[in-house]
Amino acid sequence: MSARKRTQGPSAVAVIVPAARDHYLSLTALAADVRAEADDSVHQMRVAARRLRSLLGTFHDLFPAETTASARDELRWLGSILGRARDAEVLADRFRTLLDAQPGDLVIGSVHQRLVGTQEDLYRGAHADAVDVLDGPRYAALCALLDDATSEPNPTSEARPTLYDGLDTAYRQLRRAGRKVRAVRRDGGDIGPALHRVRKRAKKLRYASEAVASAEPSAAGLGEAAKALQTVLGDHQDSVLARHWILDGAAQARDDDEDTFTYGLLYAMEEQRAAVAERELEQRIKAVRRAHRAQ
Repeated sequence: MSARKRTQGPSAVAVIVPAARDHYLSLTALAADVRAEADDSVHQMRVAARRLRSLLGTFHDLFPAETTASARDELRWLGSILGRARDAEVLADRFRTLLDAQPGDLVIGSVHQRLVGTQEDLYRGAHADAVDVLDGPRYAALCALLDDATSEPNPTSEARPTLYDGLDTAYRQLRRAGRKVRAVRRDGGDIGPALHRVRKRAKKLRYASEAVASAEPSAAGLGEAAKALQTVLGDHQDSVLARHWILDGAAQARDDDEDTFTYGLLYAMEEQRAAVAERELEQRIKAVRRAHRAQ
């Protein structure tokens, strides 16, 4: 990355603090949609919380130190609440799509109810819990905290030299996470936790890049590359969760003397999807590296 780009363009404060403010306003506006169970509202609110938490962390020097750490902790809490509903929603759709794609004679027993129905029930319960949280005092306190954190920048934040500092830090964290995956793979260990770390680092880099790109278009390609990596690993994580529930459903079916053939079929399909994602990992990380160098 050239020294010229590090010294020109708008300040980080002028770009990132307004971007964080926009995410805060989006978050609070989406609460009404979640209460009304509007289409995709849980997902959108969860993403807004993640984006805001990510900017508060990546560019922490730009925000008031006395509120930023607490705000990030509370955003993690809110994300976990919304995540329960979102994960069930995603899995219900995933299982429904998988089953609908199979020939009818291969879908045996009550597999639809055990997989799709279970996730739909979990979604309804988790959504009700999320609405209770949004109507409660802890969420109200979080909104007040975020209002303070995103209203004014840290008085010392102008000392930060360029928009790209946060991007460079996020990129280095992603590179280290990628090296960890390769090390675990060489040692024959479980790469699941390492892949999850790469996914989190990719999200952090993506959200930072997208915020920076509003003022510095050269960052857009890095955001797109990070998003592609995040998407691949998101599908891998969904496959991990899906296989857990498939095994659980198969165990219940065996207890009820039902045929478990369909569960085995779906499990094998999910294994293949996870394997494809793992094979794509290095290619996606290399694409991020190229995008970073191209700035």
